[in-house]
Amino acid sequence: MSYVNLSMASHDWVHVMNNSPSLVELHLPYCGLSYISPTLPTVNFTSLRVLHLRFNNFNSTIPNWIANISSLVSLSLSDNKFQGQIPYQFSQLPNLEVLSLGSNKDNLRVGWSKFLEGNWRKLKKLDLSFSQLHGGIPKSVSNMTSLESLFLSFGENITGSIPRAITKLINLGRLSLEGYHMHAAVPDWLYELKNLKHLSLYDCMLTGPIPAALLRGLSSLEELNLSENQLNGNIPEALGGLSSLKELSLSGNQLNGTIPTTLGQLSNLSWLDLSYNSLTGNVSESHFENLKKLKVLILSSNSLVFQPQPDWAPAFQLSFALLGSCHLGPRFPLWLRTQKYVQSLDLSSTTISGVIPTWFWDLAPQLLNLNLSKNQIFGQLPNPLKMNPEVCCIDLSSNHFNGPIPSILNGAIVLDLSNNQFSGPIPPNFTSTMQYLEYFSAKGNEISGTIPSFIEGMNSFTVLDLSLNNIGGSIPLSLGNCVSLEALDLSKNRLSGEIPRSLGLLSQLRTMHLSNNTLSGKIPLSLKKCASLETLDLRDNNFSGYIPTWIGESFPALRILSFRSNMFSGNIPPQLSKLTSLQVLDVGQNCLSGLIPQSFENLIAMKNEQKTNRLLSYGNSRLYYNENMLVSMKGQMREYTRTISLVTCMDFSSNNLSGEIPQGLTSLLGLRVLNLSGNQLTGKIPDKIGKLALLESLDFSKNQLSSSIPLSMSNLTFLSHLNLSYNNLSGRIPTGNQLQTLEDPSIYIGNNKLCGPPLTEKCGSDETSQGPMPVSGDVEKDEEENEIRWFYSALGPGFAVGFWAFCGILMLKKSWRTAYHRFFDEMKDRLFK
Repeated sequence: MSYVNLSMASHDWVHVMNNSPSLVELHLPYCGLSYISPTLPTVNFTSLRVLHLRFNNFNSTIPNWIANISSLVSLSLSDNKFQGQIPYQFSQLPNLEVLSLGSNKDNLRVGWSKFLEGNWRKLKKLDLSFSQLHGGIPKSVSNMTSLESLFLSFGENITGSIPRAITKLINLGRLSLEGYHMHAAVPDWLYELKNLKHLSLYDCMLTGPIPAALLRGLSSLEELNLSENQLNGNIPEALGGLSSLKELSLSGNQLNGTIPTTLGQLSNLSWLDLSYNSLTGNVSESHFENLKKLKVLILSSNSLVFQPQPDWAPAFQLSFALLGSCHLGPRFPLWLRTQKYVQSLDLSSTTISGVIPTWFWDLAPQLLNLNLSKNQIFGQLPNPLKMNPEVCCIDLSSNHFNGPIPSILNGAIVLDLSNNQFSGPIPPNFTSTMQYLEYFSAKGNEISGTIPSFIEGMNSFTVLDLSLNNIGGSIPLSLGNCVSLEALDLSKNRLSGEIPRSLGLLSQLRTMHLSNNTLSGKIPLSLKKCASLETLDLRDNNFSGYIPTWIGESFPALRILSFRSNMFSGNIPPQLSKLTSLQVLDVGQNCLSGLIPQSFENLIAMKNEQKTNRLLSYGNSRLYYNENMLVSMKGQMREYTRTISLVTCMDFSSNNLSGEIPQGLTSLLGLRVLNLSGNQLTGKIPDKIGKLALLESLDFSKNQLSSSIPLSMSNLTFLSHLNLSYNNLSGRIPTGNQLQTLEDPSIYIGNNKLCGPPLTEKCGSDETSQGPMPVSGDVEKDEEENEIRWFYSALGPGFAVGFWAFCGILMLKKSWRTAYHRFFDEMKDRLFK
């Protein structure tokens, strides 16, 4: 036996193979293997030259017995989950030419200095990408005199600079330093690698322009990847001199100016990626004059104008044409008609308008990805819509497509039809061939009918968004079969009935929006099984009953809870204070009564300012459901999407809550919105209200609050909306800082005993209820001054009472007088002894 290539293997496969001493090559990639014996009694692989175990699931240390196979020429353990130290004994393998350990999920580690001490003179390829490489690269790397390929991608733990010794590797043809954060210009020693053919400096934090001298020096380059850096300036015309160049990637930089026409001379170029820069100007036919081998063209996210002549027939045949955000319109690009093999097409945000020409749908059966979103395209889609059997993503969102939603022949993983004018019901056979559909959005259309029965078989769904339509009926029980669902949005429809108990089966569900329907009943107990929930939005329905206490214990990751505008009654459960991640709590416009729980001061996420803005998105596919939320802010409802992670809001408005405002609420220092209006709250506004320094909107109107407005309120320097109307407040309105800008007297109306600007009612000369103005930022100064005055006023009477009480006891009790005189005699003896 001289060659074995297995697709399946048993648990003891190593011991079976070890009984074949004449085995020369052992290939077991993609076998799903998870176990490799850590030891062997005797290593019989005496003839083994090639051992390839790539793309398996090994989750252990690398067995040391592999380092004892002295005949090994090629060893590949990459794309697994190996962990721990890379055996230093590998450096003693006398015949090793290829060592590939990359992509083991950052679990492998090695110290550079010791690792390079061995004999690596025959090594031609070294792949340690995605490993934990500690210490600087030593100069001894130059001893690898036969090295042709070096991959150190994403070696963030490497310290020190890359030594010029690499330039002594005269046979080096491939060099990948991806993720090595240099924070510097492109190093000049690269110029000396005359034989380099493949260079990748992806995500290396390179700065400055691309040096033209580098390009002239590396005339043999076939692949150049400088993507995801901080390079600026123009694209050098010298790139046109790299006649051997096949792949060029400069995406994700800060390059500006125009694309040089010299790129059109790269006759061997098959891959061109200039996306996500700041390139401008026209792209013409001359840019592609000799690019006959071009297969991949990526110009997305620039400000380029690409409007060739209508009769232009390019010499290339593209597989990928990603031109999003380029100016192509208003006509549909006619040159696409010549492309017979395009598989991925992105024409999003390209100013195309009008009806899609019929010839375009001849391309559909070969497309794997199609993105026509954010244009002005109208008309109806072909019905049925015939796509590639393996189509992955179809995005037609944000256009003016109308008519019925067509049946999709052949499957898809992502289907986005949102923000169009589709009407009528979703066809019952809509997804008959789409058993792998993960993402489906028809948000913002004119769809009617009910939620179709095809939902029952869609257990691959991660995102289902049918919001902003005219869908009626009830939520189907079969929705509980979508066990992979992470995001469910059925808001703003005409759904009725109760929440089915079957939704409790959605254990992966992270966000659920059922708002703006006519749903009723109580919240089913089964929902407590949805332990991954981060958003629960039931506002604007007819739900009733008590707010369940188990919510506070069942949803540890809950960020957003909105029960606004329903018919919930009873108390606000104090158990909600256990929701340590909660940022938005809105139970306004219900029938709630009782006190505001004191324990709400323990809402940890509201105690701290949310400084990191993260786009909350859900789903596993190439499109994601972006979280959104309506928040009552500054007297009106505002929708938050991209900045929802920064919002902190507490809204208990329009209920029947009573008692005082808990002082503990003033410890929620991260709050931006606080609305307690329309209740029956009594007592004072908390004196320390000024501690809520981030408050932008504060509404205490329509309550029975009394006493004066705390001076500390002038410390709310971000406050842009304030409403204290219709209470029993009295005294002078504080002035200073942000309060000076709130000049609308209506925010104080209905408080007959208030005086001072902006009201016309003047305060009397004896009106001193507010005292002196506090120093900005010193919220408690007025309280401290009161305490000092009380201290001194009580000091005299306290001393008199204490002194005569002591003297009276001495006169009445002989034993105390004797002890008192004995104490002073002893003290005198000690002092004068």
